Amino acid sequence: MKRILTPCSIGTCTIKNRFVMTAANLGWCEDGFVTKKVTAFYRERAKGHVGLLIAGAAGVDPVRVNQTGMMQIYDDRFIGPMRELTEAVHQEGSRIFLQLMHAGAYARKEEHSGMTAAAPSSYLCPFTREETEELTKERIREIIQWFADGALRAKKAGFDGVELIGSAGYLIAEFLSGATNRRTDTYGGAVEQRTRFLMEIIQAVRQTVGSDYPLMVRLSGADFIPDGNGPGEAAKVAALIGTQVDAIDVTGGWHESQVPQITYNVPEGMYLYLAKNIKQAAKVPVIGCNRLTAGKAEEVLEKGWADMAGMLRELIADPYLVRKYEEGRADAIRPCLACNQECLDAIFSGGGIGCVVNPLVGQESCLQEEAEKDAHTAAAVRASDRQENRQENGRPGTPAEKKPGNQAEKRILVIGAGVSGMVYAATAAKRGYAVTVWEKETGYGGAAAAVAHVPYRKDIKKYLDYLFRQCVDAGVRFCWRKEASEEILADLLDAGQYGRVILAAGADWEPPDYGQPKEVKIYRPEEVMRGEILPGRKIVIIGSGYKAVQTAQYCAAAEKEGDQERRFLERYAPDQITFADNIMKWGDPEITLLAPAKRAGGGFGKSTRWMMLKDIKKQGVTVETGVQILGLEKDRVLFRKDGEEKMVEADLIVGAFGWKKKEFSPAFTKAFADRVETIGDAVQPGRISEAVKQAFYAAMTLKEDNDV
Repeated sequence: MKRILTPCSIGTCTIKNRFVMTAANLGWCEDGFVTKKVTAFYRERAKGHVGLLIAGAAGVDPVRVNQTGMMQIYDDRFIGPMRELTEAVHQEGSRIFLQLMHAGAYARKEEHSGMTAAAPSSYLCPFTREETEELTKERIREIIQWFADGALRAKKAGFDGVELIGSAGYLIAEFLSGATNRRTDTYGGAVEQRTRFLMEIIQAVRQTVGSDYPLMVRLSGADFIPDGNGPGEAAKVAALIGTQVDAIDVTGGWHESQVPQITYNVPEGMYLYLAKNIKQAAKVPVIGCNRLTAGKAEEVLEKGWADMAGMLRELIADPYLVRKYEEGRADAIRPCLACNQECLDAIFSGGGIGCVVNPLVGQESCLQEEAEKDAHTAAAVRASDRQENRQENGRPGTPAEKKPGNQAEKRILVIGAGVSGMVYAATAAKRGYAVTVWEKETGYGGAAAAVAHVPYRKDIKKYLDYLFRQCVDAGVRFCWRKEASEEILADLLDAGQYGRVILAAGADWEPPDYGQPKEVKIYRPEEVMRGEILPGRKIVIIGSGYKAVQTAQYCAAAEKEGDQERRFLERYAPDQITFADNIMKWGDPEITLLAPAKRAGGGFGKSTRWMMLKDIKKQGVTVETGVQILGLEKDRVLFRKDGEEKMVEADLIVGAFGWKKKEFSPAFTKAFADRVETIGDAVQPGRISEAVKQAFYAAMTLKEDNDV
């Protein structure tokens, strides 16, 4: 058996496999109390066979109480609802720990009743941009007792163990790091003194709950902040606490780190070397984290770099990830896009957690059972029907269109095999509808397929492949190179061949007219990112949103005109390179992003925007914001900035703007208003998250009275 599926132990707690769902503030608690929504969320992951769930973080401070939906454990009154949570998880066969947390300097005034944040020292917190208040020794002892009391309440509530969060920049991490701990007393100075606060918390917890109650610490393997702890200091901390705790959960970085930790340009398992470093320093089980997929987690455990695999966003995206992996159906796992748009960005903004690719996050209690039917079950239900179709047309996997009399009242035609089209098709087919998809291209994915070519966005390709497999397993029929005019659709509907038509063909594109000559062409980002256009050496991208930034990322990394020839000379005639560059204009590419808005990258979340802009600038892209485009000429773009007219040379102009919804004639819309529905970018050009939600709920709310 694969090691990741074998049982393991944290102290006295035996866990059925080595998958761990790491902690996150879901944002759904009411006055600090666990709600049924929270319980249903964790129950669903337990149903999915996750070995260990870590709930929280739960606040231990009764004075500075987070008011934005965060879980609390500072009083006995929180125990009852928590017991309902632990019982629900135990009923499904999983274990659950509670993470205990004090926000320290990260406690924003607006979230904590206007109170100044408490920290080891007084300083301006880079993350909140607010001043902190230095803790006295008396207050330190008080907080230590709060952690111990919280652990006892967790034990009474039925949690199988507790985790102390000593990472990410919260209070314990602030004491551990020389960047924020500037004390000169016994709690500051060398690593051993800076670890004293954590050690005293561990000792107080042990005295309160007993030595046999499982206790672990989440530790930053490196802070990735100026003057913070590196792997060496982290290993010293791990060695000090390793004899006192039952496991160490290793992550990387603080929230304020300028080294990407959670964005999609972080390679899978990038920071597992930190887990290996801690494992060598402390002889206790180690949980490795950060950007893990099931496959990467298996690889890491087989190598022995960690003892357990910690995931968060992957299990938000697919609560049944572990169960599918156990059943050998890894290709049925819904992949996380690592976009942070509706999960971590939402939490950082004080909202509730969600997911771009899983519209049922937060609604597990009412819809999950029906919507998350296993792909293999759907395939089995339709097996006989597919066999019949194979015999008819001789083409395996492409069922013939159902004839009248065979569920004719439930036939749906979807126009477009992009994200919204495939989400709708798969969802409707799983509900028993016979779905056919027409796509004018020869492949699936629509606009998202182009974005999948952008550096670091391979997760989008995985997601599109997942959607296509879901459709095929559910019996959806695809017809390629098939376009749909109003006349064709009207004839099909009039003839009763389909009970309903779903228009999911994407947005129209019409760039503004800058009075440019006819020979000046503006290209769409999709044309460029699909490789249909080989970028020149002087590229201008016009637009302020995330598509403009993604186009810049693609152009900076893509092969350009002359690259192949230049490499040839570098290899065989290097003395000719300078001469050839001057004649053929093969010099270094010049990429300029002209953003009419005051800031570029609109549409990215706060955890991603800064990094993407930093990334393209490091690759040599010039970003000009607050510009007014004055005109386009054959080889240049004219613009105004700060009242000054400027010019930038261009042999390729990309317009990341001009998308608009599909327009159909009033006569067509009126005639088939009850049988035609428009979804996705065809309604309002937007992000994948909007397309998924709209398509999913449109398919889930299909009513029988809409059928023929």
